[in-house]
Amino acid sequence: MLAAVYLLSLALAGIAAVTVLLPNAPVMVRLAGGFIAGIVIAAWVTYVVALGLSPLTDESLLVGIIVSIVVSVAVLVAVVPRLRIADFRLRPLEIALIGLALIFSFWLMDQRLSVSDDAPGNPVVVSANTWGDTALHVSLARSFSQGDNYPTEYPFFANEPIRYHFGFDFFAGALEKGGFNVPMAFNLPGALGFAAMMMLLFALARLLFAGYGGGTKDPGSLRNFGVWTGLVAVVLLLTNSSFAFVRYFEQFDSVGEALKPAHWFEEHSTYLAVGPYDVGRGVDIITIFNTPNVYLTQTHLIIAMALVLFVAFGLVQPLREGVSIARGRGALLGVLFGLSFWLNGVLYVSAGVFFGVLLVVFAVTAAARHDDFARQLWVKTKEAAWFIVPGLALAIPQAIWLNGGIGTEGNVQTQIGYLVCSSPDASCWSNGGMDVLNAGHWWDFAEYWWLNLGLAIPLMVLAMIWGSNSDRKIFLAVMAVFVFGSTFQLSRDLGGHNHKIFNLWENLANPFVAFALVGLWNVSAQRVQLLGATIDGRVVRNVARFVVVPLVFLFLVLSGLLDFMTIKNDFKVEVFGNKQPAVEWIDENLPRDAVFLTAWGELFIAPNLAGRGVYLGYDPWVASAGYDAETRRQRTAEMYGAPDKATACRLLLQEEIDYVQIGPQERSSGRFPLDAALFERDFIAAGSVEQAGGFVTYYDVAASCGDSVSIAAAG
Repeated sequence: MLAAVYLLSLALAGIAAVTVLLPNAPVMVRLAGGFIAGIVIAAWVTYVVALGLSPLTDESLLVGIIVSIVVSVAVLVAVVPRLRIADFRLRPLEIALIGLALIFSFWLMDQRLSVSDDAPGNPVVVSANTWGDTALHVSLARSFSQGDNYPTEYPFFANEPIRYHFGFDFFAGALEKGGFNVPMAFNLPGALGFAAMMMLLFALARLLFAGYGGGTKDPGSLRNFGVWTGLVAVVLLLTNSSFAFVRYFEQFDSVGEALKPAHWFEEHSTYLAVGPYDVGRGVDIITIFNTPNVYLTQTHLIIAMALVLFVAFGLVQPLREGVSIARGRGALLGVLFGLSFWLNGVLYVSAGVFFGVLLVVFAVTAAARHDDFARQLWVKTKEAAWFIVPGLALAIPQAIWLNGGIGTEGNVQTQIGYLVCSSPDASCWSNGGMDVLNAGHWWDFAEYWWLNLGLAIPLMVLAMIWGSNSDRKIFLAVMAVFVFGSTFQLSRDLGGHNHKIFNLWENLANPFVAFALVGLWNVSAQRVQLLGATIDGRVVRNVARFVVVPLVFLFLVLSGLLDFMTIKNDFKVEVFGNKQPAVEWIDENLPRDAVFLTAWGELFIAPNLAGRGVYLGYDPWVASAGYDAETRRQRTAEMYGAPDKATACRLLLQEEIDYVQIGPQERSSGRFPLDAALFERDFIAAGSVEQAGGFVTYYDVAASCGDSVSIAAAG
């Protein structure tokens, strides 16, 4: 199967190249980072070839896949002779961690998107909590695998350049083109990417805190401090420390009733916190964006986050060791980071804040230790430039492209407080945002983050008290991400996009939270003086280990454990469902680059699922991307409700629409007047498909309005 060869070749090439360029990185970092690097580079090679050849052949994507495989093989031929088997030797603990990470990740991905063995025809099904976003990403992926989306447009707003980070969706489309089904195209790289996230976070935490704990002569001191810190950091990545679990217990008359397995293990199927959205119980102050749902709905965030963690490790390792960042290392990391913008622009910008502050802080403090401060700072600046220059040079053109140009407004604006004021329960809600001079608004701020982060907050403080100066410098860069996200809004959808800033911040902060928790366990058994009394240190240690740490850990993970029950018990919905006949008919009979007029406001639209573009799809997505949805809503109503054929043809041709869909969605929409009789009488049907709810008919605009082309041109 071509897709399997494609994925395997890019993974091997990426791992081999990273092993040569980052030889002193741990094996699991090179494995995880190499796989992610392979995806990023192979996706770009495939896209550039497919785009360039699209005017010449309908199979340009297939050619792009083959060229990418050839490039990967060439890299392997060039690099493999420089490798040794010893370069990939893993410790038993690392093998166990990788195995568990893969098992969990594949389970997680299968819970959100799979092929049903229970329903007739083995349809593709998706979990209810990820149903909506699946429509967006499957449609985007199929615009490449089934459609001909070059130059690339937003499938839900056809005939306009795309303004969305579509890099991973293109890659998933390439995998489907290569032979994978839809679930496999998303789940296989998603599972491997999520496992890579876990491996990289573990390695980063172990790197930061390996020097703690082991040097003491206390026989009760914890050995392998960095390993335990890494393991706890991974657990924190998978769960969330919010107080959402309180909502679960509030549903029952007693704690005993709440703890019955029938309730939490078998029945619990909804997320306890869904802020900033209102699902019938008011806007929640605790956000859903701390749950695994953000990764289940956005596979591209998994790949982008893993890449950021890989780059973070690559930069932190030499900075932590006090050595220069090698040119090859800096250039590789800069190129990968720059190429990653099309995976997730918001994450790129927030990661850029972290990397920028990290490099500046370490450069300034290193230069300050020398008499010739300016000269040393210039040396560090030139060293960092090997990362910064390619990171910006490759990303800026993508930012302009996916932003719709330099002058597009609304993508960056000041927004103090993030979602602090999103709930009517907050005193700053009526103000529309925080007033930094209002003490009550700061109380809202403190309450919001206390409810969303819980005991992670005091543990971060404790980490800074116990940590070294180097720890504090890194944590300063981590907190710069928090300040940035609390001050600025990227994109037009504060909740739907800015959460990625705080997902990154929490992932980078988790090693410090884990460090404090492991430090509590490792508290010294020396005697303690308290209020003039001497307390046996062993008592303090036992209280810390068997009371404080277990309780704190429980509070940190309980909401996340209930989230896993939500994922396990979530019911499944068919992706293509009753639209499958129309999807198949479109794919077999209509051009791959056709544009359709359909009812707007629908998530799953047959032409989109067949890889074609629609004039106006789900309008909240369209508006959040910065397109003029209102004008197209009005024009759609004018076309469906046109008083005569001439008017309908003039509008349809002006808007470059190829086919008009009239089916159950259009008849029941209620969002616009529909003169179905006009189309039945005066337009030529390209075909009609029977599906549940009634027939759907596709009218051919060119065949029906051939005599109106000159009218449209004149108009």
